[in-house]
Amino acid sequence: MAIVYAAILQRRKERRTMVDIEKVLKVEGVSNSYKKRKFGFEMKDVQVLDNINFHINKREFFGLVGESGCGKSTLCRAILGLIDFDGKITISNLNRKEDKKKVIARKVQAVFQDPMSALNPKKTIGFILEEPLRIHKIGTKKERSMRVNEILELVGLDSSYRERYPSELSGGQRQRVCIGCALILNPNLIIADEAVSALDVSVGAQILNLFQELHDSFAMSFLFVSHDLNLVYYLCDRIAVMYKGSIVEMGDAEAIYYHPLHPYTQLLLSSIPKLEEEGQKEICNEEKDMMTNTVVSGCKYYQLCKLAKEECKTWNNMLINAAENNEKQHYVSCPYYNY
Repeated sequence: MAIVYAAILQRRKERRTMVDIEKVLKVEGVSNSYKKRKFGFEMKDVQVLDNINFHINKREFFGLVGESGCGKSTLCRAILGLIDFDGKITISNLNRKEDKKKVIARKVQAVFQDPMSALNPKKTIGFILEEPLRIHKIGTKKERSMRVNEILELVGLDSSYRERYPSELSGGQRQRVCIGCALILNPNLIIADEAVSALDVSVGAQILNLFQELHDSFAMSFLFVSHDLNLVYYLCDRIAVMYKGSIVEMGDAEAIYYHPLHPYTQLLLSSIPKLEEEGQKEICNEEKDMMTNTVVSGCKYYQLCKLAKEECKTWNNMLINAAENNEKQHYVSCPYYNY
């Protein structure tokens, strides 16, 4: 795995000069909430996403990291148009709310965590891969068949797999098919939501390499979502850290990993092993309970933060550019980050 990571790091350095300033995805002021119910009675709103702002450039690998329940998958569903939201999402200059979903679907596709639940168990792999082409009325029957064979080869499977069913494939092979489904329409952006967390280490490493090869070959952008900050660092150009529905820190991968400014990012880093270390530190149960259950006004990390002051209770969670070099754009949602 360490060898794979070293290769990924080298590739990231090489592609840095290739990242285009053209924005494939713009998320502006996106919020989402739902009514919490208890014994059938509606209670106060639960804020799942709170004023999310970021963008992804063409050819960029962008990482979104945070613990379970922080809102990562909800944000992905909003980008994919699967849930309602407040704010604005623009995908390749198309407005998520105003433009047709079918048109936007050709610009953004997703690879989810569980490949088995993403594939129709009653259909063959060939049928599953060809279906998006039929829906969008792309090509003749012969051209669609050729495209399916091309995609299978691209994800490391031969054409004989088109006659198989999902239950006949291994977990890694099923995930490759899911990646093929995402690629079949040639999108500008692929969202990988915990795409390797359900796979074992060796298979996960192969899928990561496949993502890199696809990125380098087709100059597409990736939104890579994970709870593993180590993994996100080794794969992505920029990283955003989420906590309780807000982005608390965002910047270049090296800056986030080696010079974290927000106390929550520092806590995340302290709880995971580095490649050169053995074992894994755990966030104490008391902290976990507070992170998932406590609802506070102002700074959402106030009750855990060692830097907390009275003013934090009214903090608006805005992102401040803390980079000495403004071109680096290292953002943090904390007024006391340099203490």
